[in-house]
Amino acid sequence: MAFMTRNAFVFCIGYNGGTAIVDRKLEARFGRLKTRELFAQGLYKPALASALFAKSQEDVAWLKAEYEKKTGIPLRDIDTFQRTLGVGEVFSGIQRTSFL
Repeated sequence: MAFMTRNAFVFCIGYNGGTAIVDRKLEARFGRLKTRELFAQGLYKPALASALFAKSQEDVAWLKAEYEKKTGIPLRDIDTFQRTLGVGEVFSGIQRTSFL
């Protein structure tokens, strides 16, 4: 069973079975940025994915608080934040990565 790389997870735009579909242009342009740098660039979903991939609860909490400040939308909890941005946990069954 293959494991997703950080950038594959962070810039994933969807899945097709065991294949992760990754945005090649975003990954090439922003792949070197850290979690908070992604957020500063307005890449909220990739920033959250980066924090989840790193298993950084501190960054996830920081992102949630900053997102609430920027949008004015109060979010009940971290699960609500993840659903709002459409980011789940790292899938363990990914066997391939396809770049678009």
